[in-house]
Amino acid sequence: MQDLLELEKRLEVFLAENRYGLVDLQVASSGRGRTFRLFVERADGSPVDLDDCVRLSPLVQLFLESLQVFNDDSALQVSSPGLDRVLKRERDFARYAGRQIALTGRAEGRRFTVSGELSGVSEDALMIKADGLPSFLEAEGWVSRQDEVVSLPWELVVEVRLRAGE
Repeated sequence: MQDLLELEKRLEVFLAENRYGLVDLQVASSGRGRTFRLFVERADGSPVDLDDCVRLSPLVQLFLESLQVFNDDSALQVSSPGLDRVLKRERDFARYAGRQIALTGRAEGRRFTVSGELSGVSEDALMIKADGLPSFLEAEGWVSRQDEVVSLPWELVVEVRLRAGE
């Protein structure tokens, strides 16, 4: 299979041509087949509905077949990212600044979670008004703090999601 990042880039272009945006791509292998999970939104950032997903599914399948990554043993799921959508791209972080997020991270083999208000991003770090912070992060110098805002280096960030309903 093609490199996942390359596949994601090609899907982004394909979806943009069809007036949609790719929020996330997940590919899981099982036996000889793969399951492709695409989480999409409309190009204007508004949520997709069932009709959008039904319309997009055969188009995406043909596109994946043309790239020779989708076969008879493969499955495709196209859906909305939901209320707890993942934030991955610079535009996501800009769009959702000021919203409540849940961040999952890893430092020196230790997994941690941090919740709070997304304050911004830089090339090096994500800034959050954290509700609380694992003590080892500050003790070991992994984060910096300016008033209420904590800067977490991108190298620690595994996943960032909106907190549903907030």
